[in-house]
Amino acid sequence: MSQKTLSLLAKIIIILFAILGIAFYGIAVPFGGRELLVGAPELQYCYLPWLIFMELMVIPDYLVLGFAWKIADSINRDRAFSRENGKRFKWISVISLITTVYFFIGNTVLFLLNMNHPAVYIVSFVLVFIGASISAASAILSYLSRKAAVLQEESDLTI
Repeated sequence: MSQKTLSLLAKIIIILFAILGIAFYGIAVPFGGRELLVGAPELQYCYLPWLIFMELMVIPDYLVLGFAWKIADSINRDRAFSRENGKRFKWISVISLITTVYFFIGNTVLFLLNMNHPAVYIVSFVLVFIGASISAASAILSYLSRKAAVLQEESDLTI
């Protein structure tokens, strides 16, 4: 597969994630929450805290998509293993870790305030694991990208 094809596929996936994010954060969270209240109006006190908690994750999620877009663009320009991408992967790792910790703490606080169902709380650990995995994978890619950039620079000096 060519670098242009890989870059295009990555950008298509990023666009799809952005669209899914709009659907999730813009439609599913606010309207889905309201719809849940129709069947359980006694949970009205949970709606606003959960809405704020969930919507605050929009910014870091789209920051990650922005860094991913820049990485995909650099792949298209044959700069996949560069110091810049190493920094971008590092930022993705940090943002993912912060968002994962925020999600875990927020979910725990809402659980302790009796605003979260125990089953939802337990299942959310899967999302915490996924977030931590994304953070770790990004940190590894950051390291490898920076190491490959150094090797490339050394190779360029010997030519």
